[in-house]
Amino acid sequence: MAVSGLEEMLNNVQILEDGFDKKARKAVRDGGNIFKEKLMEDTPQSVQDHSGLGPLKEHTKVINSTRTGEYEAQVGYDNIKGRIAHFPNSGTSKQDPQHFIEKAQEQTKQPILDKFLEDLKL
Repeated sequence: MAVSGLEEMLNNVQILEDGFDKKARKAVRDGGNIFKEKLMEDTPQSVQDHSGLGPLKEHTKVINSTRTGEYEAQVGYDNIKGRIAHFPNSGTSKQDPQHFIEKAQEQTKQPILDKFLEDLKL
């Protein structure tokens, strides 16, 4: 009797862990997508495209990862135009800083937390 009770308890714990894992991945993925949308919206767009690769906001991406055992979503720009994103954000000698990345982070903090809570309660 005690053995089957222990097995049942361990089985229930495993079911809870599996459900949490799925919810946590969804929460992180949804939060990353919220930030990506705001970043695309806030990314400035010039009328001139010297690179011929399109506007910077079209090179925004989300990478989800659980390889390290932690849930994370890296949001930013791809390898094609990502290396130039810091120029309009931080400014240059000929251009004032726009800080659009920091603004997007600040504006999405609460919506992301709300979405996390919603996803984890399901």
